[in-house]
Amino acid sequence: MSDIGGYAWDYNYFFDTNHTVYSQWRGWQWVRTQLLLALPHLIMDHRYGSQYDGPWSWVTLNGYTSALLADENPETYPILYPSLHTDKIAANFMLPGNFELRLEHFASMESIPGFIGHQSERFSADGGLPWQDHDIRDFDLMGFPYSLLANVASSGCNLIHTMIGARDLQEYYLLPERTLQLWTYWLQWTDKHLEEIRNSIPFSNEHNWSLMKLNGIDGFLFLFNPNYIQEHRMIRLDGQLNIKSSTRRGYWLLSEIYPEQKYLQLIEYNQTLDFLLDGQSATVFELSFISTVSKPIVVGVSGTAFVANKNILMINGVYGEAGTQTIHPIFVIMPDEQMIETVVLNGKEKIFQQVKDLIILIDALSFPGQYLPRSAQIINNSIIVSDLLLQQFIERQQEYPIPWTDDELNEVAWLGPHRLLLFICIINPDDRWNVTAQINNITVAVHKGYNTRDTHNRDRFMGFYLDLTNIVEKPNIEYSLSLEMPTLDPGLFQGLFLENIERILVEA
Repeated sequence: MSDIGGYAWDYNYFFDTNHTVYSQWRGWQWVRTQLLLALPHLIMDHRYGSQYDGPWSWVTLNGYTSALLADENPETYPILYPSLHTDKIAANFMLPGNFELRLEHFASMESIPGFIGHQSERFSADGGLPWQDHDIRDFDLMGFPYSLLANVASSGCNLIHTMIGARDLQEYYLLPERTLQLWTYWLQWTDKHLEEIRNSIPFSNEHNWSLMKLNGIDGFLFLFNPNYIQEHRMIRLDGQLNIKSSTRRGYWLLSEIYPEQKYLQLIEYNQTLDFLLDGQSATVFELSFISTVSKPIVVGVSGTAFVANKNILMINGVYGEAGTQTIHPIFVIMPDEQMIETVVLNGKEKIFQQVKDLIILIDALSFPGQYLPRSAQIINNSIIVSDLLLQQFIERQQEYPIPWTDDELNEVAWLGPHRLLLFICIINPDDRWNVTAQINNITVAVHKGYNTRDTHNRDRFMGFYLDLTNIVEKPNIEYSLSLEMPTLDPGLFQGLFLENIERILVEA
């Protein structure tokens, strides 16, 4: 007996001139059932064709149905939302399929397939094999977290990896430690939160997923914004999200756990919350009920607190996005109603009031600097970047020092994540258009991005973008951008957006 752990198959179709739809289905059900009876420990990877069998067939899956509900190669699936990141394109194609499986086909989470990362294209334009001949480096460093979290939310029982940067040794060995830690953390997170994953359900649309415990009080919200424009998403905490009203005494708290970790505010059942989601972002929130407070809890900002000299409350490690101000009340939940005389935050004394066990700061906090969120939008064709953003790109190159080739940098938008790119975001762009650009009256190259490395098919065209890395080199200086483009129908042009930005955090 071999120690094989699973079976995989593709296209469960027998070419028989006397076949019927029922005979095809019934025959394959027999094959799967016999496998399951003989080897019940096997995990089966069911590929193309399985998605048409329906939920009653999946009782015998002992695995998951076909990933993406379609072919998995980037040459074949559409770009539903404009993006320069192939992992985000794949994730945004996967999410509607998993939404359909969960709500329309009543699939259990054990049957829903994941699709982490992306597959490289099957063939090059000349018929060669990309993974052998060229175009070997293909890992989407900046798009990967979005893809990983989309899989945790919508297919957390089957985290199928379609891309591991391992064909190129430099790409493999130089993968940043931060990325490995993120990857490991969320894989381990799924092991610890199977109850929530099994209860995962999309609400409103495929970009909102609620993962609640059976108690309906503790759980998580995974929110995805596939568009480049920031979005205010209004969400009501009610039964549609598998949330229940709590009758327990204590504090019901909302916190952000990705990309930052901080308690945000107190919440209650049926409350409508306003979530500001950055462009092309994944954000994870936790709902947790705390009945016993053993140490001070900081709410409204990041940071930790402790009591010094019996009556001085020290709050340290408070950071926020540069150029923003806190929008939620800032307070500290104390273990008891201990009297506090002084509050010191990041070394500065603050005005406060005490209401029983709550220490409430009177003033909002401001975080200095220029506001540049993830996928920052350019207004009035004026580009201004901060020294902190330029430093972010320098540090990313240092932690991911791959010697990129000119072809990789000129032809692949998702490689070279140390670059400052500007995306000309257009719905359904056409690569035949003539688009030209100038910065400070100097002509700059306009690149064409495709969701494939070598085969430049118009249906896989991402859009036009500029590489500003060696152009916008000085902070706090205005660079004037001018574009010449075809006349577009209203609503197609979404805006101009800076790419490869992570949150810029500064101390209050």
